[in-house]
Amino acid sequence: MTSIKTIAVAGLLSMLAAAPALAQEAIQEPGAFAFYYPNLDVLNGGAPTPAYRMEGLPPSVMQAYNERESGMTGPTVWHHRQVHHASRAEHDDRRHG
Repeated sequence: MTSIKTIAVAGLLSMLAAAPALAQEAIQEPGAFAFYYPNLDVLNGGAPTPAYRMEGLPPSVMQAYNERESGMTGPTVWHHRQVHHASRAEHDDRRHG
């Protein structure tokens, strides 16, 4: 009978010792946290959201980011500038590339 009590006590002590090691810190009130810190992410333990990281950038960066993420703009097309060379009279009607 004493061996069963000893095993039970040893089992309880081992469970109590393991409990703090397995515990993970969590935000107790996610709604309150989101209310007081709207630019921090509740799911990532308070890590800044992408919008919060971009606050220090100029407004044009945020506008470009919003347009790209919303899908409201079409694809960006780059046009080549036309380069005006010297008149053809100077080159004797020869094409130069």
